[in-house]
Amino acid sequence: SILGHLPTDFTIANNGWPVFLSFFFSIFRFDNTYDYMILQREITISLSILTIIPVYFLCRRFFDKPYALVGAAIFALEPRIIQNSLLGLSESLYIVMISITLCLFFSSNRKITYISFLIVGFCTIVRSEGIFVLMTFLIMIIFRSDKIERKIIDIIISGLIFLIIFLPIAM
Repeated sequence: SILGHLPTDFTIANNGWPVFLSFFFSIFRFDNTYDYMILQREITISLSILTIIPVYFLCRRFFDKPYALVGAAIFALEPRIIQNSLLGLSESLYIVMISITLCLFFSSNRKITYISFLIVGFCTIVRSEGIFVLMTFLIMIIFRSDKIERKIIDIIISGLIFLIIFLPIAM
């Protein structure tokens, strides 16, 4: 945030979290590092709280309403989620993006499913493990469609959407 760009000696992988935080760090100007750490912690707590909403909708997709509420509550009160939120780690952004991606992918609307690959591209920028989510979704497309032509078109469109997001950052 101070330099206005990523440092040249910075690793290429997993740089989505610092870029995401730099937006907030450029808005709020503090005098010491501790205030930036508190802001980072507040952002991760907010993201973890925000994650409850897509987790509820994801649970609602597979279970009845009371069980979906219980599932979202179990997720919200899970100790490692709370610990990652309090430590200010990148997992909170990654988890909220993955949960939104899962909700969108399981939609019956094909266009909304394509948006999930857009978010998977951002997930891969935040944490490189997002590439495994991409592979899993592409395999699920193969099992989802009945026609081979539709499968090929869906895989090509989904892969292109992912590459449009991921390649500029990877370069």
